[in-house]
Amino acid sequence: MEYLIKSAVAATEIAPSSGPSDELFSAGEKSFSTALAPSLALWAQAGSRGAPDEGAAQAPAFVILAEGAADVEAREALLDRAMVPKRRKKSSEKLRRGRRPSEGLVFVARDPSGAVVGTVRLWDVTLGEGGPAALLLGPLAVEPDLKSGGIGSALMRHAVAEAARLGHGAILLVGDAPYYGRFGFSADRTGSLAMPGPYERHRLLALELKEGVLDGGKGTIKAAGRKVKALDFVA
Repeated sequence: MEYLIKSAVAATEIAPSSGPSDELFSAGEKSFSTALAPSLALWAQAGSRGAPDEGAAQAPAFVILAEGAADVEAREALLDRAMVPKRRKKSSEKLRRGRRPSEGLVFVARDPSGAVVGTVRLWDVTLGEGGPAALLLGPLAVEPDLKSGGIGSALMRHAVAEAARLGHGAILLVGDAPYYGRFGFSADRTGSLAMPGPYERHRLLALELKEGVLDGGKGTIKAAGRKVKALDFVA
């Protein structure tokens, strides 16, 4: 799994054990980085380690960490700004509705002020009736004004690396192959699978984290995550 090795290396380079680099923040911002240091998952300066076409000379600094209860409202507002108004009608939403995301696979990106500027979540699914377990990634969203800052790439690499670390076998998503192909996703292994609603077949992509997991997948993808109960916090 060459891709996963590269992802793990990238995460290590961005998040050294000694904590975030002072170079990422001005003197006035260092108190923010110090406060978050115990819980942060990944520090990055967009443009220095992101995908080549996402770099920017004056790219913002950001931190990737687990989403908390206080982030839900900001995350939903970000999704409304970054995605089309009909985002809740997509076929992927049918697999997320009424379910909690996969344990430990809910992330946000924050800027030095603490604002949520990116989000990604992964969800438990099965590949057809009684098929193997997998993850569905999405939605992935970045603050519209910061889309060229490498935040999306950093979120993707971190999410894939964490899914692999937690022992998951495969990740699926519905998206553009030219973008997600850089992270190892393709439609080569999804021909026998279908989404539970309208979708473009060539946009159903997958990445195997364990060899052979996708071999047993056939039919309509099913939601398999924990169900949301009344007053539950979805995270």
